[in-house]
Amino acid sequence: MEVWLRKTEKLSLVGQLAAGVAHEIRNPLTSIKGFMQLVKSTKECKDFYIDIILSELERTESIIYEFLSLAKPNEIKHMEKTNITEILVKVIQLLEAQAHLQGVTINTSFQEDYVIQCNKNEMKQVFLNLIQNAIEACHSNGCIQIQLKEKDLNHIIIQIQDDGCGIPRERLHKLGEPFYSTKEKGTGLGLLVTYKIIEGHKGKVNFTSEVGKGTTVEIVLPKRIYTLVGS
Repeated sequence: MEVWLRKTEKLSLVGQLAAGVAHEIRNPLTSIKGFMQLVKSTKECKDFYIDIILSELERTESIIYEFLSLAKPNEIKHMEKTNITEILVKVIQLLEAQAHLQGVTINTSFQEDYVIQCNKNEMKQVFLNLIQNAIEACHSNGCIQIQLKEKDLNHIIIQIQDDGCGIPRERLHKLGEPFYSTKEKGTGLGLLVTYKIIEGHKGKVNFTSEVGKGTTVEIVLPKRIYTLVGS
């Protein structure tokens, strides 16, 4: 009976992990499928479409890599000087259609363009996970405020604030645990990956929330480099 129970538990965990992988990969594949259908119906393939498709394929590859790395100890990843503001803007553009369909408005406030040392694909994944969570938490006519600013001389802060359903205080400390999610069909793996990426960048993720009033996520990252000249 003990052996059977252990096998059953392992199968359950494998099933949840498979569901998490499918959930994360489905989003970029949906974008790729949508643009390919657009190309087919309009009989034209604009450079913009190709850029989005290639970008989403890179994102899919990055997601698979991240899930594989969950089982491995932290290792040195490819870091480069990256315009973090540019990544954030591109992610917002990618999710604006989904937000519009749900009647959600995304407002932004960026002090300036910041260049930091990071892995751009991983940071894109973080922003996608968190902004998408914010969109899904909002009701119709909801609003999301996204800010990027300097925290101090050595750090920047990205703040994503929604006016959605909020998270009970007793559940906040469980965010980022595998297979724990506030969503009915969530797996919690998206936030687990988010925490792991930010930890790998020597940063921090902080959640504050109030039921019925919304949630605020703050990502603090070391600046390491400098702001762009003339921005």
